[in-house]
Amino acid sequence: MSDVEIFHEEIAKGALSRKVERTWVPGARDRWSRASGRTPLHVEPEPVADVLGWLDGRVSADFDPATGLGWQLSFARTTDGGAVLSLVAAHAIADGAALLDAVTRADGGTPAPVTEPSGPLAAILDDLADARKQLSAAARWVLNRPRGTKKTPPPAKTSPQAPADWRVPHVVVECDSADLARTAAARGGSVNSLFVAALSRVAATAGCADAVVPAALPVSGREPDDARANSTRIAVAGLDRSVLDEQDLAEVKAECKRAYQRLAAASPGSQPLALLQMLPDTVVRRLPPPPAATVLASNVGRLPGELCGAPVRSVSATAHYPGAGPEEVATIGDGVTGWLSDSGERSTISVCGLAPGRINDVEELRELVVSEFAAWGVAVRPW
Repeated sequence: MSDVEIFHEEIAKGALSRKVERTWVPGARDRWSRASGRTPLHVEPEPVADVLGWLDGRVSADFDPATGLGWQLSFARTTDGGAVLSLVAAHAIADGAALLDAVTRADGGTPAPVTEPSGPLAAILDDLADARKQLSAAARWVLNRPRGTKKTPPPAKTSPQAPADWRVPHVVVECDSADLARTAAARGGSVNSLFVAALSRVAATAGCADAVVPAALPVSGREPDDARANSTRIAVAGLDRSVLDEQDLAEVKAECKRAYQRLAAASPGSQPLALLQMLPDTVVRRLPPPPAATVLASNVGRLPGELCGAPVRSVSATAHYPGAGPEEVATIGDGVTGWLSDSGERSTISVCGLAPGRINDVEELRELVVSEFAAWGVAVRPW
């Protein structure tokens, strides 16, 4: 058995192999249980030349967490003598931190499977306890919710018409980590603040941004041995266009810090999540979506330097939107999303353009991203 096959087996033993178990107790949340099935390892028969094209082609819209088919591992040799590994998972079963944890544990031979109640009676007792907890949380929110006049939502932005066959463009670029760090320090900031500022300026150049650019900054709440599929919360920084125009990373860094502080100070009970959990799916689908940020900038951080017994050259992390057309994406927002990954000597920036009519294809997005980093003095190399 090859190292990749062993890795596949170890992932299948871990937390990604989970499925939804419906509860019959009103108010209780559905729970995760161990999934017995798995998607087989896909091995590409011929070496690939277009690595990014192959990776994008491995994204599937057919995952179904209700049946336990929520992830797939794929492997290919490349025409330059290297190899590429793709792990795709439904966001419902793992956020970025959970996916990274699953990879690290699988490669180390220490997968953490989903825990389950010891039997039907234990499951019912767990559901009853969870229902009491959720009902209590919902009641507290109803009693303590802010009261006052309704806020008038801002007028919807009008976007240019997108081509009917528009799909979310995705580009990946990489650069030397040392160059990125030096450039950030020279402008009074950090690598993260440069990343956030660069994405915000890309959105502004594309015509997505107003005077203040709202940037969503994912923050992981994952703890050791955390079994949750999703533990991410979002801090939101408001970046003034004049600060971005001046490339003032000290102020960008300061505003990001204030956003993290606001998130830390916010009460976890300030959102009616327990109440939403109790609503039928048909009702939830009719609720208005929450306000979307123009930019989402996710700093994945430092990744393992070795995987399956081989050194890791570069890693790209991305949230995909398979099959989403312009109308559906327009409900998500009007801007860009990006992920920064550190592989040691190289840093990788993956960007999706969620701006139908403004960013219409891969070539436009690639030009925006490459030109933006060049404006900072950072040379990036597209995949």
